[in-house]
Amino acid sequence: MRPVTPRAAATTGMSWWIKIHPLLLAILLITGVLPARGNDVFPATNALILPSTDKRFIVDDEAFEKESGNQVERLAKEGRLTDYSYLAKHVPLVRPSLILPTAATNQLTTPELADLLRHSTVAIGLRYQEPHTRNSSGTQAAKVGKWHYEIAATAFAIAPEIFSTSLHVMTIDPTMMRDAQAVAVTEEGKVFPITQIVASSERGDTCLVRVPGLTLPSLPLRPGVRTGEPIWCMSHPDGFTFMFTSGQVARISRERYDKQSAPGLHIEVTAEYCPGSSGGAVTDASGNVVAQVSSINQYSDSGSLESKNTQIASGIVSARTCTASEEIINLTTPGTNDPLPLPTPSPKKKRHLPKTQATPTSQKSEIKD
Repeated sequence: MRPVTPRAAATTGMSWWIKIHPLLLAILLITGVLPARGNDVFPATNALILPSTDKRFIVDDEAFEKESGNQVERLAKEGRLTDYSYLAKHVPLVRPSLILPTAATNQLTTPELADLLRHSTVAIGLRYQEPHTRNSSGTQAAKVGKWHYEIAATAFAIAPEIFSTSLHVMTIDPTMMRDAQAVAVTEEGKVFPITQIVASSERGDTCLVRVPGLTLPSLPLRPGVRTGEPIWCMSHPDGFTFMFTSGQVARISRERYDKQSAPGLHIEVTAEYCPGSSGGAVTDASGNVVAQVSSINQYSDSGSLESKNTQIASGIVSARTCTASEEIINLTTPGTNDPLPLPTPSPKKKRHLPKTQATPTSQKSEIKD
């Protein structure tokens, strides 16, 4: 709300506009908005407040998470949420084909692009149950873990009621949870349960989920992005919802999930993101998705981000790795789905180490976003 200060009255009489509008003056005096003092009129402190004309999208993260959490609890009491364990057991063996929008060609201004991505992006709200606690003897306690809620990740629309996100987002983490349920939260704060995983790929760290009743503008998927192209990302890093960042494609690479799998196609980018961004769309200037946020890889000479002499490690400090849009497109065509692991996720990917140097052996850690 924006306070509006009326023109001050003249010291010897009313202002000209009050003379022209005596009825308005009478109403304001009767209601107490404008207290009279002699022949002058003084506005009550902060009393005359007009509706805001600010049309920008302004985020209140605390209110967004709190209100969506309240809606989630109501849905849980009504039995309308689906457990991760159930989703994993009911991934279809064969995925269906999807009709995708054609790639856009008109370039947008950055504010236009931010609006476009926000309208197609949801926050993944995670309601999860603590794992069973253990007694001092190491035996499992009888007490059932509590349920918690947080804004945990990102997803974006690619077809009616179908959203793309990272596979690890929809997988049980046994160190954090016994089971979990996920919802999609729109920019307006409306909550919709995620009821099915329709396609999944461990190689691409990607899955397509169904959100009944929620149809947002679908973002086109564009293959063939090149190194050096400018890119933009919409995601929810660490619960900071609808963060819009930019950068460029730093490189394009192929890596194997394991020795049996074909190498997956990855895009490294310089756009900023962090845990909570997983599943976020990485797009070109026209709003075409060229990649999806997956992980952050950190390199150092001493096993941490800083070496023993407190200087930043030589070489690459971090690489923001995304799943290429080609991997997502593959999930929209008929084929066999990868099963989701139960009850624990698969071992994390083994990525190659940077070239060894004369300094102590280099190490790298992977952070899922």
